[in-house]
Amino acid sequence: MDRRLNYDECTAFCDFDYLPEGLEAKYNRYHGNDAPHIIPRDFLSDIFDQYNLPEHTRQRLIRGIENVESNAVLFHFTKFLVGELILARQRCDEAHYTNMTPGCMNEDGELYSFLLLLACVIPSMEMLKKRSIPQAYYEQIPHQPLKLQLDKLVLHGDAKVQDFPWVMNFYTCSIFLLDRFYFIPYRFGDPFTMFRHVNTKQVVALRHAGEEFRSDGQRNGTNDVYDPPGCFVSEWIEDEDGIVANRINPMGFVERNMTPMLKKEWKAALREGDLLLALHIPSGPGYTPERLKNSMSLAIEFYGTYFPEMPVKGFWSASWLYDTRLSLILDNERSNIVHVQRQFYNYPTLDGDGMLRHEVFGDRHADPAADSGQFTTSLQKAAAAYMQTGARFNTLSMIVLKEEIERIGSMPYITDADIGQFRRIVDSHLREVYG
Repeated sequence: MDRRLNYDECTAFCDFDYLPEGLEAKYNRYHGNDAPHIIPRDFLSDIFDQYNLPEHTRQRLIRGIENVESNAVLFHFTKFLVGELILARQRCDEAHYTNMTPGCMNEDGELYSFLLLLACVIPSMEMLKKRSIPQAYYEQIPHQPLKLQLDKLVLHGDAKVQDFPWVMNFYTCSIFLLDRFYFIPYRFGDPFTMFRHVNTKQVVALRHAGEEFRSDGQRNGTNDVYDPPGCFVSEWIEDEDGIVANRINPMGFVERNMTPMLKKEWKAALREGDLLLALHIPSGPGYTPERLKNSMSLAIEFYGTYFPEMPVKGFWSASWLYDTRLSLILDNERSNIVHVQRQFYNYPTLDGDGMLRHEVFGDRHADPAADSGQFTTSLQKAAAAYMQTGARFNTLSMIVLKEEIERIGSMPYITDADIGQFRRIVDSHLREVYG
């Protein structure tokens, strides 16, 4: 381009159907990129050969790439987008990156989101190489979604990217598989603070003020279930000497009775804004406390070695697998689901049982209470029977601070008293309704 266009001029010309909020300020800091291509041709040729793409698919992809590169404005803006995407996860950028289609591409517009992600692979790998990260950690990362995307394109001509925010983690080489689990940086933002006792090293999480909870300690309104007679609002009373607030029981609920804490005896261990590693669970065997411990140990070592500027405090994750209600229907002595969730500091969220319905019953909108005769696995049958009582499952989140990694396997946060209290109050909001 003869001159650099401003953000409004670029976006008006490109005519995107979606762009993330906050992009204009980032564009104003962009200094340009003189790369001659959005996707290096040798890399593209390697992809064509590795996946044995038919000629018509190769020509379609080349046409789409050339369409971008021959349009000076779109080419310029695409290189800007690539630069943002490859750094977004390391920065814990909260912008919602998803499918983007530029109207100026006409018939090739549906290819754009895939080409944008594919354009991230080489610059992402080059950044990791500059950090001296061994290639074995990242060379196969982009190929997990890439194979599925190319199969879909070849077999059905479908170029749409499914779950752009998730697969972006792989195309930008931002997520790492360390033994059994995936890890990626995550900025903690939930409304509670964790404290560690200066002598005993016990960890306690106190919920911030102003949230409604049911009598079972779950967020009021979870699964659209409310508890008017039994709900309570969290409080936080603080002076120069101490804090009195509602403790989060590590079995995944907030206690109604408030907990006092002397500041001279407790120090903050995790606050909003601190950096954690988000843990993601791929399918397959090995979901055990032992593999969890090993994976977390490897993750702390990996990020400490190759991303020393990141002050990682521990780990965060959210899953249906962490719902402690599962311990009511599974064998507590034999179930790895129970064994693993007992190693976490679990806490409630507003997410209901949609994830469990999808993972266990194959559909987020499945009604297992009505269709119990169709189920074959023991987990399906037990979960359906539980839901037939009117009870519902929840998606819980968890925290593990890095100081507790060595204690994984011996329940570093949960006590027998916590388990007993959970069993006393679980589903108490239903007893109030049904008697």
